[in-house]
Amino acid sequence: MATTVYFRGTRAEAKNIAYRLGAILAGREADTIGIARGFLLSIGVAALSDIKDAFITKARGGTDEMGISWPRLSRKYLAYGRRFGRGEAVGLTRAAGLDPKANRFAPGRSKGLLTQAQLQRWRQIFASLVPRFYLSTGSIQFAKARAAQIAWATLKKEGAQTKLQVFGDRTVEILRDTGVLLNSLSPGLLSGTPGPSASYSKPAGPGGDEQILAINAGEVIVGSTVAYAARHNNGDFENNVPRRQFLPDSGQVPQVWWDRWLAVGMQALEAGAAMLYRQRGAA
Repeated sequence: MATTVYFRGTRAEAKNIAYRLGAILAGREADTIGIARGFLLSIGVAALSDIKDAFITKARGGTDEMGISWPRLSRKYLAYGRRFGRGEAVGLTRAAGLDPKANRFAPGRSKGLLTQAQLQRWRQIFASLVPRFYLSTGSIQFAKARAAQIAWATLKKEGAQTKLQVFGDRTVEILRDTGVLLNSLSPGLLSGTPGPSASYSKPAGPGGDEQILAINAGEVIVGSTVAYAARHNNGDFENNVPRRQFLPDSGQVPQVWWDRWLAVGMQALEAGAAMLYRQRGAA
């Protein structure tokens, strides 16, 4: 990508300014007018933009430009673990032909989708079977588990529905339960670049303050300090958390990302170079 900056001066002066520009970007010369800062901040914001877009693509079940897609959420998690949006549970309950006011009971202290009569039926079956299985096995834990299994199987044959049946296939976006993680990886506001006033404001809202966008000599670092970010990006197989990668590994950045980052960086660099040349008598 070529950029032309018109300069009035001697060849030696132009060469010296070009050398200074390289030295500023490499951190060998003080960045008094914010050229390197603007260049790196621009690239950092572009990187966050691509990471955010790729995150949303994968959250919706697609494949990003790195060729990465995420494992689907389990039906058990969707039914029992993932929070519901306003009115979502009621809507799904009605769609299953149930009455949200009547179908709200379950064994134990949790809410479920049984009617009061179905709950009573479940308890009767369970109570009648536990002693039988306990006498035959000597294990109260096994007896209760087996009795509960048969009680549920009986009620389902009689028309009862479980949370797994009604809520297990609902449509949600992966890793977008609260929005905190995605917000921590979303670009904020870049202003005053390039120049001494170059500044970056992290995104507002939950997770914004946990964003990483740091610049050092010749490098920019982006990421997230959200407590569970690394667990999902890397996977935690000991705790049955599959890898859902949103930050590229070393050497994994797709060329299309590099091209976009370079284009954005060159725009900032062009403006910075023009400022540097004007200091030395540019037209």
